[in-house]
Amino acid sequence: MIVLGAGISGLSVAWYLNRTDYPMDITVIEKNSRAGGWLHTEHMQDFHFEKGPRTFKVDKCPSTMQLVRELGMANEIIWTQLKPHHRYLWLNEELHRFPTNPLSFCLSPLTRGFISAIFSEWKKPPKEGDETVWEFVLRRFNYDVARLFFDPMVVGIFGGDIREISVRACFPMLKSWEEKYGCVTKGFLHHWNEKRKRSKYSADVSGLPLSAIFSFKKGIEELPQTVMAKTPASYHFNQDVQRICIKDNKVEVMTQDRIFYADVLFCALPIKETSQLFEPLVPDISREFLKVPSEGIAVLNFGYDSEVLPVQGFGYLTPTHAQEEILGVVFDSSVFPQHNKRPQETRLTIKMEERGREDAWYIDAGLRGIRKHLGISCTPNAISFKRALRAIPQYGVGHLEKILNLKDEFNKRLPRCFLVGNYLKGVNVDQCIARAKEAVGEWEKNASLL
Repeated sequence: MIVLGAGISGLSVAWYLNRTDYPMDITVIEKNSRAGGWLHTEHMQDFHFEKGPRTFKVDKCPSTMQLVRELGMANEIIWTQLKPHHRYLWLNEELHRFPTNPLSFCLSPLTRGFISAIFSEWKKPPKEGDETVWEFVLRRFNYDVARLFFDPMVVGIFGGDIREISVRACFPMLKSWEEKYGCVTKGFLHHWNEKRKRSKYSADVSGLPLSAIFSFKKGIEELPQTVMAKTPASYHFNQDVQRICIKDNKVEVMTQDRIFYADVLFCALPIKETSQLFEPLVPDISREFLKVPSEGIAVLNFGYDSEVLPVQGFGYLTPTHAQEEILGVVFDSSVFPQHNKRPQETRLTIKMEERGREDAWYIDAGLRGIRKHLGISCTPNAISFKRALRAIPQYGVGHLEKILNLKDEFNKRLPRCFLVGNYLKGVNVDQCIARAKEAVGEWEKNASLL
């Protein structure tokens, strides 16, 4: 077996292959010098910095929780004690806290449009088919809900444009509520009532609330590092895959140094690299893959030797119409004080759109932004910067159906090759783990035929 890519998708494939009943040798090939991909924890000047994903929410990541249990990592989990997890929105030149109880919901300037929408949404007829998040929210709710709630969420989660992103792909539950119950409000109430009947604690980790936001003692990168350490495989780093061939029922993978051979290949590379590698074998499918755009994110980490935050909580987002250089800020030292190294310290992660500018431009923009939004004018004691190029595939209208059809056609023509990655069905870590497990299951069903 060959697995291309040692990010969480590729490592999860290797893990689940090892849990099958088939004896095999597994080779994992990675272009970079480390495993983990976008899951990257850095320690600089005794500050704990996360360069990519940084948190999991228990009830939103069932595949991750199962993997944590299988790896025996329950004792490595840390979870935030913040109650409630205050989040803020930059609106009209000041920070506004999102409401956390019925009274604040009624009084907040952020929810005025929501209140009127709740009482009228159930009257609106459902609509079949996919559409953009913007179109869906305008149709079911109103302009204020789209502008103040969903726009910042789309920017914060998907790094994309609410007027381009597919609602079926990015908010599938909302669309399914409309289709099943006729309106989102009724679907939410039914879901809330069913949720009340279930246990409030994880079935995988004893004593861990479903509402908990968690990480690991050594940071997010502890997850891929543990998967790698506990997965018997041959790992090859700094190997740039240049060509894939299929000859005599064997897959050949050529890098700059050597040729690897296997019966089956799992490709866990980003969509652009996947498209380029398979272009000689399935040119029409590769061309369609290349049409899927991806957005990059610039990530800044600031560390301070003192407490400089004027508010506590999870962080804040800026809506598109505010036209701020900063997309959002996470208050890492508040979310996980377990990672703090000093009695008083502040750690911030600032996210911006990657525009191909010099590093210094992003640092200056970050400093300007937090001075304006948070009143922090002192110089950080530590600054770290990373570009996540093409990190987030953009799921346009019809993406899920199109990708499923392309993937099925790909498997018909290349039955020895399987695709995994964040461009298939879900961009977050949990969805990548789930897709990896599914890919291994698909191979198991056809293993006797290969």
